Amino acid sequence: MRSNLGIHEGAAGTGPARNVDDLKPRLNTPKRGGGREHKLGATARSFAILEHVASSRAPVDVLDIIASVKLPKATAYRLVDWFVTQGYLAREPGRRRLIVGPKLANLAFNALSSSMRHDTPHVVLQRLVHTLNETCNIGTLLNGEVVYLDRVEAEHWPLRLHYTSGSRVPLHCSAIGKLFLALAASPRRKRLLQSLDLRRYTDSTITDCGRLDVELRQIRKEQVSFDRQEYLVGVVCMAVPVTGANGEMLAALAIQAPEARMNVQTARRHLPALRSAATELAEIFQNKA
Repeated sequence: MRSNLGIHEGAAGTGPARNVDDLKPRLNTPKRGGGREHKLGATARSFAILEHVASSRAPVDVLDIIASVKLPKATAYRLVDWFVTQGYLAREPGRRRLIVGPKLANLAFNALSSSMRHDTPHVVLQRLVHTLNETCNIGTLLNGEVVYLDRVEAEHWPLRLHYTSGSRVPLHCSAIGKLFLALAASPRRKRLLQSLDLRRYTDSTITDCGRLDVELRQIRKEQVSFDRQEYLVGVVCMAVPVTGANGEMLAALAIQAPEARMNVQTARRHLPALRSAATELAEIFQNKA
């Protein structure tokens, strides 16, 4: 993922009914005079389609793929149909445009979370926790939920929450989740909001669409998000974006602490350190691309 950590995936739609087994021979059979070069070319074009959809900030039309990847129309439709059937791509709900499918999103997440625990981003997270003396997380958006890519707990962390890499939390009541909602492109944000179950987890959880919209506008303005005991009673979080060169949100970096030790006002004191670490992470992620 370009480092497209913020990989977003939607429900698979319905395309023309085709038998997958009928498609495979057509994808793998070399043209006359083709041979190994043709097979490699077909593989490269397949990856080019996935890369084009994954790197796009909005749903993609097949005609865009044809123009970008330079594929014959029939070949493009055949490959896209197969990727949708297999779950690597999905169709935008109610429309024909393409988004990242669950298989591709999970593949990207598994690769990233596995490498991060033994790589430079983990070192950055460890250093930040040592500096702030509070627990910190790196998270991304996957299948309509926040998923932790990495987490380092402070030594004096008093709560036993058992969150690890791969743990999931809701969008509407977590600092990272609200940050992804706020900074998503308008069409994507609309889709995500429509799919949300604004379940109440605590007395502070925002369950009203109007109130949530006001909150997201403020987050867009400040580029920082807070969880004011909205998911867990007694726990306050603050998150900042990890952004790429084009301004796309690659991931989010968050600090988490007991409310008795950190409220929103005291959390803001950590904002410079958090943003500095987020900038460092962004450079690392982009160099991996």
